[in-house]
Amino acid sequence: MNWVVEIGTIIAHVFMQPFIYLFFLFILMSGYFRIKKDRRNFRAKVYPYFYEARRTWLVAVTAGIVLSALAIGFGLVLSLPFALVLGAVMFIVAIGNRFTWLSASYPLAITAAVIYFAGIYLQDYIPSSWQPLLDATNLFYVPFLIGVLLFVETWLLGRVRSKDTFPELIKSGRGKYLGQHRLKKLAIIPFVTLIPGGWLEPFNGWPLLDIGGESYGLLVVPYLLGFEYIVKARLATDASKWLAKGHAVLAIVVLLIAGASYKMPMLTVVALVVAFIGKEVILLIFQSKEKGRTPHFQPSEKGLLVLGVMPDTPAVDLELVPGEKIVKVNDIKVNNEEEFYQAVNQNRAFCKLAVEDLQGEVRFAQRSLYEDDHYKLGILFVKEQEPYVLEQIAEKQEG
Repeated sequence: MNWVVEIGTIIAHVFMQPFIYLFFLFILMSGYFRIKKDRRNFRAKVYPYFYEARRTWLVAVTAGIVLSALAIGFGLVLSLPFALVLGAVMFIVAIGNRFTWLSASYPLAITAAVIYFAGIYLQDYIPSSWQPLLDATNLFYVPFLIGVLLFVETWLLGRVRSKDTFPELIKSGRGKYLGQHRLKKLAIIPFVTLIPGGWLEPFNGWPLLDIGGESYGLLVVPYLLGFEYIVKARLATDASKWLAKGHAVLAIVVLLIAGASYKMPMLTVVALVVAFIGKEVILLIFQSKEKGRTPHFQPSEKGLLVLGVMPDTPAVDLELVPGEKIVKVNDIKVNNEEEFYQAVNQNRAFCKLAVEDLQGEVRFAQRSLYEDDHYKLGILFVKEQEPYVLEQIAEKQEG
């Protein structure tokens, strides 16, 4: 019974940490700016708030259990200064509403560097009582933590589906509208680690363990893990698979170097540098591939390319996915949004689509229509005209 109380106490203390509040702050900010952009481009909210965290909870809980077992089993001690610096780094890199820098390769490597150099060059400015606490976190374990979290990122990237990405409109240099997809996820990974008992003495009732004659407490760290990529030249699902492979390779390399550092301690620094630079290399290769190709989502001379699908609309029941092309509506050929709208209105009770799928084969999809259904069936296209032009046409005809 005492263990149940102690575990409950540990979980309750999670809410004393800034990490969990950073998660909600970042996810709310991301949702706010995303919905604002959606309303400007599509005159509708495509996905709700907190959608960036969709389909991450199973991964987060599983990863948290594995990390907790490894951290406690191998004696990972996380000092409070390390946790505070890590929180500050994550706040600084994510405040600009970009989750790219929340990959484990960046905050953990930066935090390890700050703690290491602070212990060497800031001794005259740090109270002597704090110096042992700076050294409490053994930086040897940090590359292992990065490697495991890179595998978690690989898992999240490998789970990306077409409905998990965010469609956007942009203007090319010629003033032409193009489409793109944003891969963006934010997960909170709760794992248990050890913390020196000296820091916990002011907190009455915090459970402490005696390990090797030293006093340690258990601390649940809700670690923030995120990524963000813009995909223009290919389907987002294809890009996520490529990124997943790249992160898996980087994770293996970092873990191998970290393992070798047991015999050669200097390799810990090498592992941290490789984690940081390796992530940059993945980004540079990814961006170069995107720049060197023709944009995938642009107006087509024949048919209408599907950029995105709004949830809870006929488009979902029609099983449309980004990248497919609608060539006919109710047996009428369509090449632009206005023709699509006119063809749908030929029969407001029923709709039949001829769709060219991702393999280039034509399939047929049909569905009954109801009065409250979206006038474009919830399908998002790359616009050939200024936003709102088609909506104004629809409003006039309905009026």
